[in-house]
Amino acid sequence: MTRITTAWSIVFAIVHFYWAAGGPLGMNGEPADEAGAQLYIGFIAVIGLAAAVVAHRGHRRLARIGGAALLAGVAAGTARWLADGSLGDDGINGVIITLYFLLGGVLFTVLGWRPANVRRTGGIRLPVRFVRS
Repeated sequence: MTRITTAWSIVFAIVHFYWAAGGPLGMNGEPADEAGAQLYIGFIAVIGLAAAVVAHRGHRRLARIGGAALLAGVAAGTARWLADGSLGDDGINGVIITLYFLLGGVLFTVLGWRPANVRRTGGIRLPVRFVRS
């Protein structure tokens, strides 16, 4: 789970750095051409790199906070779409972006709530030490 979440975070950061640099991503394939938008998107990319560190190091509390933030963002965005009646106005790009953020929220939430005795490899530590006789 740690590797998958770290990979998701790195892809998130790369995509946002590309978009901040003027690459055509946006909701409708539009580049971020205003300086304020580029700075904001660059900041989000830095947050993605910080998330990769959180995931890689297995910081459970920060992973929970990040997962909650991503899930809250998905809920707020979806609620806005429903309230405006514009769920389909952003096209398939809006749905894909929402699912991408939802995936990140689920990954970080699972990573944050995993039991403390589960190693990054997925194995469970035994509470007993084996001693050679």
